[in-house]
Amino acid sequence: MLKLVFRLGLLLGIVGLVGGLGLAAGLRRGYVDAFYARFTSPPAGSLIVGTSRAAQAIKPSELAARLGQRYEGPWLNYAFTLAESPYGPGYLSSIQRKLAPGTRRGLFILAVDPWSLSLPNQALRGAAPTTSASPDQAVEFPEANSMVGQLASVSQNPNLDYLAHYLHKPFYQLLLNADTARVIERLHPDGWLEIALPPPSANPALLRRRTAEKLATYRALAASSHLSASRLVYLQKTISYLQRHGQVVLVRLPTGAAMAAVEAHYQPGFDQQMTELAHRYSVPYLNYLPLSYPTNDGNHLTRTAAAQLSQRLAADIR
Repeated sequence: MLKLVFRLGLLLGIVGLVGGLGLAAGLRRGYVDAFYARFTSPPAGSLIVGTSRAAQAIKPSELAARLGQRYEGPWLNYAFTLAESPYGPGYLSSIQRKLAPGTRRGLFILAVDPWSLSLPNQALRGAAPTTSASPDQAVEFPEANSMVGQLASVSQNPNLDYLAHYLHKPFYQLLLNADTARVIERLHPDGWLEIALPPPSANPALLRRRTAEKLATYRALAASSHLSASRLVYLQKTISYLQRHGQVVLVRLPTGAAMAAVEAHYQPGFDQQMTELAHRYSVPYLNYLPLSYPTNDGNHLTRTAAAQLSQRLAADIR
């Protein structure tokens, strides 16, 4: 009996060792997902924050190449998705953990749009927040249990907590995805999320379909959401925190004309509100929404447009 137990233990140990070595090899060689590398990179001195628009539209490498002498690195795109990283307590806490200790000359690009500052209409628990209460006492933030809100370690390599709780694929696929040339989503070491699709002109019908689907999603979102005072409070808290560590710049990213029209109907006074907020905190507000750049879906810039916009952003900041 003891011999059987010993053999089973030895077999399980060998299986665990082989599995661990295979996982380590997959993490070194292959593509994990659209988020993992941001949680394994070292703490950053300059950050891009926002949702998926910023994740795909702003290349830290372009900014660093043109502004690296003025601001501290490492440079990292720390933007995720509308579900994961709207402005709120969870995202602010994650930003605080990701910022390199002692940073004093960082550059912080905060991408803003009505969606990243909105909440579902059913998010209110009771009375609206007041000046005498913390805003999150009266509001349910949907992203509170997301990876950005919950992941305690954001600069650990390998990040076992992320792999155990937030990797939505079997471990064996890490080995199958070793060839990044076959992956449409490519998360670069600087956090920029490249969507490796052909240019929109190559398949206009696909672009029209993807744009129609995206517009339908956001029209439904506009009908069920409101611009949140609580999220605005956390945007202000984010600005205040990062100003102690360097230069903050508010940016409204370009998108498709139809999407811009949806946003104008949903929140017609948004730009004026951001202009006043920027003035209050003495930070620049760069509004690129009127500019025309190609998109993959009427919402997110193409990879070529991302390089062009990042170069313009660097020039405007310089």
